[in-house]
Amino acid sequence: MVKSIVFNNGTADPFLITEKLDIEIRWEAFGPHPLGQTAYFDKCPIILLNESIRDSVQRNFTCGHELGHIICQPGINGYQTGRLSHGTCEYEANQFATALMGLLYVEENGCGPDSYYDLVHRYGSPIDMLD
Repeated sequence: MVKSIVFNNGTADPFLITEKLDIEIRWEAFGPHPLGQTAYFDKCPIILLNESIRDSVQRNFTCGHELGHIICQPGINGYQTGRLSHGTCEYEANQFATALMGLLYVEENGCGPDSYYDLVHRYGSPIDMLD
């Protein structure tokens, strides 16, 4: 599914994909959590990202996670806390974001990452996904 999304949009950048899919992103002052949230207004998805991660690499994974909710679970609200998320919907959104970050790494570097830690450092992928 992720490869198809990337192919159809010509990029693995979650911010460019949301733009191409006409999904609005709003930056909000949530405090420490959540890092991101998916909401629906008039049946249109909106990604709400925490202002605290605007200049952080973590914004990439979080945006990809919320995009995963929209694509994999249309119509269901969700949020990213920054910690390992439990439950089928959160697991699926994390898997989507991890695959997307892997393809973004390839897009930007011309090769795959040496390890998952490359995605952790470059895109804010959660370290606890390794557990």
